[in-house]
Amino acid sequence: MLHPKNILRSNRRTLAIFVNSNGDLVVKAPLKLSDQKIFAFIKSKESWITEQQAKITKSSYINKNVLTYRTFFFLGTELTPLVDQRVKQITHYNSTLLLPSKLVSLPQEKINKKILKFLKDNAKSIVQDRADYFSQALRLKYTSVATMNNKTRWGICSKDGKIALNWRVVMLPPRLIDYIMVHEFCHLLEFNHSKHFWQIVESILPNWKELRKHLKQLGWLLELFRE
Repeated sequence: MLHPKNILRSNRRTLAIFVNSNGDLVVKAPLKLSDQKIFAFIKSKESWITEQQAKITKSSYINKNVLTYRTFFFLGTELTPLVDQRVKQITHYNSTLLLPSKLVSLPQEKINKKILKFLKDNAKSIVQDRADYFSQALRLKYTSVATMNNKTRWGICSKDGKIALNWRVVMLPPRLIDYIMVHEFCHLLEFNHSKHFWQIVESILPNWKELRKHLKQLGWLLELFRE
């Protein structure tokens, strides 16, 4: 049973519920309405309440500057774009995304396309590097490794050993990239999500539950750079 943060009683005639910005359930009720009827109403709206709370929880992790392309995540670091006459191509330094001066005259849409290419190129290099590392470390061979543009998944592994990671992994902290890569490599041994599969993952990454939770919090990154 869901329990409200507050039950606010007044001379109102109707019963109303809402979920505030903190995800708390608040009830507005008539003065004489019984608690039994209030909780029965809450029970009838349980699915709606949990859905609203889930949306608020998700939105609390969203970086609005990144979502609106004012800044960009690169390996878990938020980069602020800055034009630098010394650079000839897009690069990064500390918390800055350095843009060559020749981009200044372009409309923002075209600048974002240049940044997109920068991210995708780096993603290919990073994914290949981590695949090679874990292939050697785990003594597991893959058929091929690539980046992809899936709308909902961070990584996939086919039965014939083809591994692909969403190119947006380049936005994630390195430890989460490694978690995704390990996850897919473990499918080379167990092509399911059985208890045995997660035991294999845990033998490599004992903190996989923490990593998976963090990855879910960053799931909104999969929505970026979509036409």
